[in-house]
Amino acid sequence: MPKAPKSNAGKANKVIHPNSRTAKYLQRQANRDQRVQKTKADTVIKQEQLQQRLIWYQDNMDPQKSAYTKHEVAELTLEYLERFSEELEQIGIVNNIGNRQTKQHQARETAIKITQEKEKHEFKTVGIEVPDLINGKSFEYFRNWTGEINFLPQIKLRRSKDSDLKEATEESEASADDKISSDELPDYVD
Repeated sequence: MPKAPKSNAGKANKVIHPNSRTAKYLQRQANRDQRVQKTKADTVIKQEQLQQRLIWYQDNMDPQKSAYTKHEVAELTLEYLERFSEELEQIGIVNNIGNRQTKQHQARETAIKITQEKEKHEFKTVGIEVPDLINGKSFEYFRNWTGEINFLPQIKLRRSKDSDLKEATEESEASADDKISSDELPDYVD
């Protein structure tokens, strides 16, 4: 006759000593589970923020263009940085009405200002991750993107910086100086 399976009823009710190896093992497992859950939650938040940013770019792209230049992408990024200006104006108008001691929507206003400062600092230093609108192939893929988070890894990203604006203005000034100097050359030649 086969043996009956052992029951774990006694082990389930057994009290574990706090300094035992079993207690340490269970604590490590619990800590790891918390760490994994926190990492997953942080990843989901980052993906949702990136998704919102990409949807904003998709909504504000010029439908007639087949590709953008670095300068145009930087200008579009400046528009992105100013996306909360209307909401801040509305909050200011609401706060100016009447003789209120406290401000309404203070938490939202603070959150917007912190976000703007962070994004402006990022734009001036390392750059903001934006969709690659310069490359025609990735531009077409981005234009046809339906907004699903599952397809975010296929979208090629690049960094848009403040220096991209400055380089374009310096290049235009340099080309204007070249035109002036080439116009002046024939005057000096006999």
